[in-house]
Amino acid sequence: MTSKKPNFLIIVADDLGFNDTGPFGSEIATPALDSIARDGVRLTNFHTASACSPTRSMLFSGTNNCIAGLGQMAEHMGNRELFKGRPGYEGYLNFRVAALSEILQDAGYLTLMSGKWHLGAAKEHAPCSRGFDKGFVYLPGSGNHYNFEPQFEGEPRPSLAVADPSTFWMRDRRYLNRWTELPEDFYSTPTFTDELLTYLEGRTDEEKAKPFFGYLASTAPHWPLHAPKEIRDLYKGMYDDGPAALRRRRLARLVELGLVPADVEPAPMVGLLDPSSPTLYYRVGNPMELRTLLLLRFGVLRD
Repeated sequence: MTSKKPNFLIIVADDLGFNDTGPFGSEIATPALDSIARDGVRLTNFHTASACSPTRSMLFSGTNNCIAGLGQMAEHMGNRELFKGRPGYEGYLNFRVAALSEILQDAGYLTLMSGKWHLGAAKEHAPCSRGFDKGFVYLPGSGNHYNFEPQFEGEPRPSLAVADPSTFWMRDRRYLNRWTELPEDFYSTPTFTDELLTYLEGRTDEEKAKPFFGYLASTAPHWPLHAPKEIRDLYKGMYDDGPAALRRRRLARLVELGLVPADVEPAPMVGLLDPSSPTLYYRVGNPMELRTLLLLRFGVLRD
């Protein structure tokens, strides 16, 4: 008797911290993830690269990012001529590796995607060319959560490895016009979530007979930090004592949960601004509050 193939759903948050969610001790309310963690398995040994697309290339290829083509983010390569002929630095998920979506498609899966790709901006490197049957896709590495990009009006200018802002978006094999073909009430996370649900709910009988692989890749909580108005005040004031105090609370909670040893010594905090500086919090607003609100709007974190 042949066993039934399982469905797979991978949900990716963008630039999420290890303990930004409830199952890992966060003060941020993430009830849906809490429920999944209680009923499933909480993994504690996941490793990433130091940046976005290199990590995604490892997730999709099962290999080191320097093998998969993202030895460096394409946006940070500068003079591309320096990287010509250097395997592993193509700036997209190369064809020396098989993408997870290609493997599952070959195995008879219906492969669906909604959200951020960041593994190649050209059509030949897009999800439609790497094993996805259907997809509502944002190709660049980051963007406005409301699709409000006035800097691209008028004269075209490159942004985040996509040279032409008219080619930021794709549906299946077709580029979308971001000015006329996205919802008027567009907000990144619910739109991505709704699009994947629409694909799943709209499957034909033939498609329903197949197992599915769904890939939902949010752009939250990656900058820019755009908190929806209706939840803006939920965490107001919670982080006024600064990142160092938050870090101590988070670490204590990780120890309490048994996720890190009690004698762990955290690495020094480094950055362009002094973490105790009030400038970071009161001149531009508390970034941790805004990041928290983005997480709350991240569809899978809500009741």
